[in-house]
Amino acid sequence: MSDRQTLREYAEAVGLIAALTAAGWIWPISYRAFSNLYLLAIVVLSLRMGRGPVLLAAIASVVVLDYFIIPPRLSFQILGVDDITLYVTFIVVALVVSHLTYRIRLQGAHIGAARERESLLAESGRLHQSLFDSVSHELKTPLTVLRSAAPALSKMATGEQASLAAEICQATDRLDRLVENLLDQTRLESGILTPQLDWCDARDLILAACAAVKGLLAGRAVNTEIAENMTLLRVDAPLMEQAIGNLLMNAALHTPAGTPITIRAGVDRGRNQAYISVADKGPGIPRELRDRLFQKFQRGRDANAGGLGLGLSIVHGFVAAQGGEVAVDNHPDGGAVFTIYLPIAPCETVPND
Repeated sequence: MSDRQTLREYAEAVGLIAALTAAGWIWPISYRAFSNLYLLAIVVLSLRMGRGPVLLAAIASVVVLDYFIIPPRLSFQILGVDDITLYVTFIVVALVVSHLTYRIRLQGAHIGAARERESLLAESGRLHQSLFDSVSHELKTPLTVLRSAAPALSKMATGEQASLAAEICQATDRLDRLVENLLDQTRLESGILTPQLDWCDARDLILAACAAVKGLLAGRAVNTEIAENMTLLRVDAPLMEQAIGNLLMNAALHTPAGTPITIRAGVDRGRNQAYISVADKGPGIPRELRDRLFQKFQRGRDANAGGLGLGLSIVHGFVAAQGGEVAVDNHPDGGAVFTIYLPIAPCETVPND
């Protein structure tokens, strides 16, 4: 509140008490009855003003009531018990009512600010979603054209042109993965990712993930081991397929060519969770990198050039959004093991239709 507004409130409080005093001077009414008008004025002032002007009005009411209204007028009289009680009531009412109204106004201001923030956040969310959709479209459209044209060009080309067409296909796939990772990371950080949970079979998820990255898995043996006690998973199928696909891609890009990859799925009774793991035969994960491995833009010293270090961060985000977690360890026989742990949902809730 500005100094000018504060002075105006003090002036209004004094002016109201002065007006009531002038009315009481000419109005033939008992001073005890007239004192209620002062009390009413204090309550009205407390609804509009701060505590200082209200307290001043209460004190001024006591002084002018005694000097101008209580007979004999224009003199201060020795106060009786009744009058002292009345004056104390003025002060107490002024303090209590002004404090309560101040709290109410303050709470109202907080509610108004909260609603304004909520409105701004909602508008920001809509703007972000619109911008995200627009950027996604602008990035994916030319990539879609390239992904369609490059294989066709590769089939028609011969000699050196065929080699160049193959390089275009590889570069397009790589660029497509980078764009997908950037968009997925944006979805995670913006909070617009909402998993659509449904019942899924682990084998179907693994097969779909392998199919999505089959180009990178070419020339490798991919072994799949599904335990007999494996249960159905209540997950978002596209998100889980991409999480598994990112682990397979990570294994393919950071292990020697031709080395095998093993995918296992089962139920860990000790943790009371289902799991899907991807094990490779690479160099393993250095101990100093494990604590920050799932943070974005984290890459090992010997990582291939060109990556952004978002793949494992996206795996962590997608799995966490579905109530799970991701762990990493080195296999005793060599290589890294990434394990996705997921909560086990009661199977009796599976729809019958």
